[in-house]
Amino acid sequence: MKKNAAAPSPISLSEGEYTTAVLKAIENRVLQSRASLARHLGLSRTTASTIVSRLIGLNLLKEKHSLREGRGRPGILLDLDETVWRVIGAEFHSGFWSFVETDLKGSIVRTMSIKVDRGDSGSFLSGLVEGLAEFSKDVGGELLPAFGIGAPGLVDCDRGLIIRADDLGWKNVLVSEYVEKKLKSKILLINRNRGAGLAEARFGGGRGMHQVVYIGIGTGISAAFIIDGELIHGTSFGAGEIGHITMNKEGPLCACGKRGCLHVYSSGTAMAKMAAASIAEEKDSGLENKWKTGELADGEAVCLAAKEGDALALECLRAASKYLGLAIANIITIYNPDKVIIGGPIGSLDSPLIDYLRNEAELWAMPHALGAVKIERSALGESVGALGGACLVLDRKLSLASMVRNK
Repeated sequence: MKKNAAAPSPISLSEGEYTTAVLKAIENRVLQSRASLARHLGLSRTTASTIVSRLIGLNLLKEKHSLREGRGRPGILLDLDETVWRVIGAEFHSGFWSFVETDLKGSIVRTMSIKVDRGDSGSFLSGLVEGLAEFSKDVGGELLPAFGIGAPGLVDCDRGLIIRADDLGWKNVLVSEYVEKKLKSKILLINRNRGAGLAEARFGGGRGMHQVVYIGIGTGISAAFIIDGELIHGTSFGAGEIGHITMNKEGPLCACGKRGCLHVYSSGTAMAKMAAASIAEEKDSGLENKWKTGELADGEAVCLAAKEGDALALECLRAASKYLGLAIANIITIYNPDKVIIGGPIGSLDSPLIDYLRNEAELWAMPHALGAVKIERSALGESVGALGGACLVLDRKLSLASMVRNK
């Protein structure tokens, strides 16, 4: 073992923990040599080389062109091996299952989506099984034996179940148990917006940031709080349930049973209800024909109409942004993040909403924290939630690859 007072003590870590640390160091620094890994982790060169050889044998790392370090002989650069293993992630949003296939670097190589015909949890589960079975047939490499799933609602990640999804009226949906029985493969479950935030922090607009907040807006609202690329789950996986923070104790009843939740003012569902109520009062809007025919009668339609300058739609977005902008201001003051990323089916649309949210947050956030933060739209587009599911599998690539190779 290399003697270095500043290096971490090798006694405190097992071989498996050092292997994980080597893999993480290469992920975070993109490229490294065996010698630099040894210095970074306080390992002997022999130990570092043994660990690297094992990871190469698992097809997790590969050697690249040589690099000269100081006066010694050239070292060999190491990088994640994106040529062998493939990962599948999925996400449910707006009545659709979306699927992605990625390599070990999180680069998306293939996508697919399927519509779920009914809004019940049984159709949600059967659609997931059908989609995973179909999508897995054409994987362009060797599949790591797990699927990462982004689901709506409050999710217990340990038990793989949706505790409740109030915007859909679901409770205690046993996602992992159902899918694992059908497909005989490990299921890793996460709230869809928490997963999307993880993907944005690692591969999108939050990459390289210390503290990132992701806010997903769809039929509901929830957030992800991320520090140095790692998600804060909370004691019982509830960190980020901002859709159920109370904005007005005397406000409308929420599906969760409380009154005045952010959800009832600022979700896509709330925007659609505002627009429908105004149209019922015979206020003029281009949305009227859509509502009469049932076409796109949702929050996304309101945002798209607002982009085209529809006065009623703009009024709905302004009303929704007053509450959500205030919530964002409070998050900025409390959490002091580098960036707040707005996403989800509503938040990722090119509409005036993002500007309204910035303006509202500027009115209420503490100036010191406001001066340090950027509020931006999601950078990763429609596949971000499914990529977030894939992140769960990528985080376990060492154990999953070892399981396959050691069979």
